[in-house]
Formats: sequence, structure tokens, C-alpha cells
Amino acid sequence: MTSMDKGVVSTEKAEDLDDIHAAIGEVAALLLKAGKPLEPAGLSTLLKQHAEQTADALLQKDYDDAARFVAEKTRL
Repeated sequence: MTSMDKGVVSTEKAEDLDDIHAAIGEVAALLLKAGKPLEPAGLSTLLKQHAEQTADALLQKDYDDAARFVAEKTRL
């Protein structure tokens, strides 16, 4: 299944989008729990921090992909 099958125009595969959405959701929950605003810059920063701090290569890729996804989707 491609991302087009999910109604999303992207070069990412559908399973990659699931991982990206999960990473964004995890970071969004952390920001909200800390009482911080849910803004693209904050999401990207925290996603990049998580990517740098994890030793798990797959998680690092997910966080990096998610940070890039947020940046692409919020660019005007």
C-alpha cells in the first residue's frame, strides 16, 4: 500500500507514515503534558532532540523523518 492509498500525497510509504505519525503524536503529547504550546517549531525541535538522544537506529530514523515531515507540511 502506498501513501496515495491512504489519501495522502507523499513519497513516503504508508508504513513509514504510520511511524512518522506515531513519533509526532508522542512528541505532541510530551509538549502538551509539559504545558507547552503545540507549534511546528517546538515539534521539530523536540523530534530532532529525540533523534539525537536515541541509540536505536530505527527510532532515530522515525524521529528524523517526522521532523522533516513537520517542516515540509508547515512551510509556507
